[in-house]
Amino acid sequence: TLRTSLGRSFGSNRQGYMFTELLNTIRLNDWLALNISPKYFFSGLRSYGGLGVSSYINLLDNLQLIPEINTSFRSDANFNSTFALRYSYSSQASVDLYYSNAAGIQDLGQLLEDNESRVGIKLNFLY
Repeated sequence: TLRTSLGRSFGSNRQGYMFTELLNTIRLNDWLALNISPKYFFSGLRSYGGLGVSSYINLLDNLQLIPEINTSFRSDANFNSTFALRYSYSSQASVDLYYSNAAGIQDLGQLLEDNESRVGIKLNFLY
């Protein structure tokens, strides 16, 4: 799966950005899948790539443990990790309870480490 996000602030002179992630899932057996996701960030000010590695571990039919690590390929590389428990309450909807030291769980935030860890909830909908 290829996921891309674009952004620009039209109210200021700030540069726009593009973030692209290529998600590759390898199912090893009924209860374990691995993901390898190269990521690339581009803006007029800065550009760099990174890599995310995660797994989906099925604990029950509707409960998964999802550990993930991300690093950027910069000289001052950031390394962060996220642990999530995903409860799927239908085939098209789930909720994650996560713990992370990443700056964010979407887009560029995945490649940046934060000084503080956070706990959060994320809702997922397939459409």
